[in-house]
Amino acid sequence: MDNVRALKEIFLFKDVEESVLRLVAQAAEQREFPPGDTLVTESQTPPGLFLIRSGTVKVTREGGKVPVTFGSGEALGAVSFLDGGPAGMTAEALERVEGLLLRPQKVGEKLAADPKAAAQFYQAVARSLAGRLRRAADLVAASRKTQG
Repeated sequence: MDNVRALKEIFLFKDVEESVLRLVAQAAEQREFPPGDTLVTESQTPPGLFLIRSGTVKVTREGGKVPVTFGSGEALGAVSFLDGGPAGMTAEALERVEGLLLRPQKVGEKLAADPKAAAQFYQAVARSLAGRLRRAADLVAASRKTQG
């Protein structure tokens, strides 16, 4: 499967034009992890945004109560991709995982000559993070209602 087609299958990029995906695809690196392999630990800075093409990843956080699973079409590491900080989570392959890695510097180089493409790409990442933040806020609000 070519990288452009693989990017189209990632939910984060559902509204991104194919011309932008063609640029981003040039920066994408194929990655595979066998079951039990750790993709990243909480204190590590991930090498980039990891896009899951197939397989399941378990994400845990120290002190977290319930692990979260990510699967095909999902992305890990968006915050670190944008700010260069630590992962804040440990991600482990539950089964064989195939995906694409987008390193911030490589993506930036590919998008540097096309500000419109860069805006579309980074807006897609920001929309994804905003959606996760809204869901987290809803969970906190619901939790407070049941406690009060």
